[in-house]
This record gives sequence, structure tokens and C-alpha cells, in this order.
Amino acid sequence: MADLAEQLVTAKKRQSLVAIYNFVDPEAFSVGTILETDATHVLLKVIDPNGSINGIQLINRDFIGEVKLTSDYLRSTAVWQQAAQTGGYGDPWHLGDQLSGLSLPTEDLLCLILRQALQTQQVINIGTIQQLDDEQLVDTDFTGVISDFVGDTVVLDYLDPWDLSDKWQLQIQLSEINSLRLGAAVCVRMAALRAQYL
Repeated sequence: MADLAEQLVTAKKRQSLVAIYNFVDPEAFSVGTILETDATHVLLKVIDPNGSINGIQLINRDFIGEVKLTSDYLRSTAVWQQAAQTGGYGDPWHLGDQLSGLSLPTEDLLCLILRQALQTQQVINIGTIQQLDDEQLVDTDFTGVISDFVGDTVVLDYLDPWDLSDKWQLQIQLSEINSLRLGAAVCVRMAALRAQYL
């Protein structure tokens, strides 16, 4: 794990793109620049395949299987990122404005973000890993608004885009959270659904 920690420190220091593999699917990963780390989490400014900023993602270190500091895909993403900035679509959700001058603590990023999301009623995406049976794990996520956060349990109110008949509620233990996303396209789309149907 020291090697992983060193890679994260190096990527943060250089402010270079990094690929973090934190999903059950070994082909799935997140790309971005590291904003901050604490003992248990990494905060990433996510860059999507179009080169645009797509929110921030807090990743639980326990779920990280691999970190890549160099690859052809990262080199390609850097080019796409420059094209997006030049083309005026580098920051479609204006996250850069929100992040400029942001002071993040280096301890307990998870609780800080959850508390802020609860206070501001900001739409958040929570990623977990679900056990389907004795052998099969799958990545799953839920997008909504935190209605309660007590101890080690978060209560998320969310809408299912495939069933808008009701608001759903889910209790999630902090230890089950693989990642959190804020300011991402999935959050913006859910905020639009909530405005229309709640």
C-alpha cells in the first residue's frame, strides 16, 4: 500500500492526470487530478472522455486496486482536455468557479462532504459495491439528496429515473461507500428530475 500512497502523493504534487481503478469491473476507472487526500480517501477532480471537468469524486482508498500515473489513455485525455478548454466546453458545470480558493482539510474528507451535502441539500452520487450472490459483486450507485446523517449511517432520498412514481429512501453505511460524486453530470440531471417531480 505504500507504493499506492507514494503514487497518490506524486500525482497530487505534479497535478498531473491519474487513473484510479476503484471499481469491481477491472476495466473501469476514474481519471482526473488529485485535489486532496486524507488517511482513507482521495478527492479527485474528474475529467471525462470529452476532456471536460465532470465533478469531483471522493474515492475510498480501501477500494483502490491500482493507480496509473502514465498511459496512452492519460496522454490522450490530456490532449482532449486542452481541446475542451480551447473549445469552451472544458468546464460545463462551472465547477472551477466553485473549487477556486477552496480550502479542504486533510482529515475526514468523507464526513465533511456528507455534512456539507446535507446542509446545502446538494445532489450527490453515492457509489457502493453490491453482493449479488456468494461469488458475484457489482458496482452500483444512487443519486439523490441526503436527508439524514447520524453516526455511520447516511439516509439518501432519491428518484429512480425508471420509476418516477415515488421518492425512494436508502440507508447506506459509511463503510459501504466506495465513492461520492458531486457536481457531475449525473448530479445535474438528477437535480433537474427532482425539480420537476418533487
